[in-house]
Amino acid sequence: MPKEVTLYECSHAIVRTDRIKCEKGYNLTGKAADGGIGIRQLARGDTLACEVCQRCPDFDSMGPPIPKEEKGWRRKLSNFGPLA
Repeated sequence: MPKEVTLYECSHAIVRTDRIKCEKGYNLTGKAADGGIGIRQLARGDTLACEVCQRCPDFDSMGPPIPKEEKGWRRKLSNFGPLA
């Protein structure tokens, strides 16, 4: 079974304002009109293993997967009080 690829690893994943998009133009969710996903998933440290990425012919790895404990920042910041 091939390993699961994530947006954390892909050099084509870009953040535009509050959305994560594919610079190659692939729709990451199959639902959103703009093809992106909300940045809150990144902030929570979600897996970000989109179905379309698993079979993407343009996947270009930036390196090894990021360890789970290094993903997201909301949990880390919650130690400092409520988030705005």
